[in-house]
Amino acid sequence: MDQTTDQQEVLIARNNESGQVGAVVGQNPDGTPRMADAKSTPLSELVKFSKGQNPLEAFMSNFMRQAKNPTLFSFFKFPADDKYDIIAPAMADLIQKADENAEMLKPNKVEIEAPAQTVEQKQEEAPTQEQQKPTGIKLAPINPDLIDWDKIEKQWGIKRDDLEKSGALSQMVYNHKSPQLFTVTPQFGDEKYSLEAKLSFRTNPDGSYSLVPHFVRTEPQLDQEFKGYSFTKEDKAELHKTGNLGKPVELTDPKTGEKVKCLVSIDKLTNEIEALPVDKIYIKQKVANIDLDMRAIGILKNGGMIREQHVELPNGAKFTADLQYSASKRDIVFVNSDKYRQEQTQDNKQENKQQEQVKDTWHLADGSIKPLKNWCKMPLNEQQQADYLAGKKVLVGESKDRDGNDCTIYFQYNPELRQPETTRVYPDRDKVVGVAEESKTQLAVNNDGKTNEATKNVNEPLQRGQTAPKDENQQQQQKKPKGPKL
Repeated sequence: MDQTTDQQEVLIARNNESGQVGAVVGQNPDGTPRMADAKSTPLSELVKFSKGQNPLEAFMSNFMRQAKNPTLFSFFKFPADDKYDIIAPAMADLIQKADENAEMLKPNKVEIEAPAQTVEQKQEEAPTQEQQKPTGIKLAPINPDLIDWDKIEKQWGIKRDDLEKSGALSQMVYNHKSPQLFTVTPQFGDEKYSLEAKLSFRTNPDGSYSLVPHFVRTEPQLDQEFKGYSFTKEDKAELHKTGNLGKPVELTDPKTGEKVKCLVSIDKLTNEIEALPVDKIYIKQKVANIDLDMRAIGILKNGGMIREQHVELPNGAKFTADLQYSASKRDIVFVNSDKYRQEQTQDNKQENKQQEQVKDTWHLADGSIKPLKNWCKMPLNEQQQADYLAGKKVLVGESKDRDGNDCTIYFQYNPELRQPETTRVYPDRDKVVGVAEESKTQLAVNNDGKTNEATKNVNEPLQRGQTAPKDENQQQQQKKPKGPKL
């Protein structure tokens, strides 16, 4: 903190009995502090204390003399500069739980038990590195042994061993998405598909866990309303530039309908829009070689940037970058750094390669048609495989459709759609069909990235035959919030 004598400070007070937190705007006749909302009251309305004249010491002495119960209040001092309006909301949240964040708040706390001690002496006290603690909520990890891995493998084709060997599981158990893409094999009707997605766990109401795939989208859907919030032109530009909105916005919780202050980011691999409530953000006090003080953490928790930091990674890479919190990565990220992008060129190439593979499921890396050994759960012989690669219509065999009707199945590579198509011929009724009618919406939304108006806000893959929300939970997801847009 700046130690110059002309620096001004303001106070934030906390009533230790009621938990009320407010910025000090004066003093009541009984000596207690007169407080205003710390999150919304502008800096111009607060009482400012100049170190050179020591009015802070005088204020505290007067408070000690007049207040009937001085220990009822706690005081915390902060610089009265242009960053106050940015960090005040985060600081108020920290002070609300002063006991939990005692070590973090220690450099800013005014010790009213010893009013004779000078302000300068108090400011020189700072917690040691061992005493410092991160701020925010750190969730307890999921116990992987409590997950039904057999069910997940059957539903998505994902094994626990795959996640452990890749290192993804160690992040997913902390409510993070996997850092890389995985191939999942969901089954739509009687056919399985290979799709690329990031993975995360969801805790169900009964305490069990489900695997949630985050499929790759062509682009982020910024033109659509997101949880009650419409992105402005400036918002879209910022999200495209850094991947982060850069400010907290109020979003509507689909389950409760409540307004929640959140940070918003875009996942660079999946183009999925992600949000995280500000009060659930957990920020470590050290990023690479950079130590973050409470002021910096307050800025980051509110979406702001810590600019032009000289970063040194464990692998020896050095560059200058801005720091910003990503709701998608649930961590601090480096933005606006040409040097960093150069260091990450190889990683970006890998990401682009993965995205290209996602968009081209039915082809090999060289662009040729990918060989298939099975279709509609029936094995293909060498001749059938060769005919498919040659673009011919292939007779797969006799089978039954979803309704139990006898049919003959054919499939063929469609060069326009760049994927195979299934055809069913019914001998008892001169009828030829492709995708079953009841599955068209399901396949279009889940596999082709299309939007179904009746389910566009539903976060889960559609089931066979589903064209509308299937239960009350999905109805709440789909229902647009009432009231004016923010």
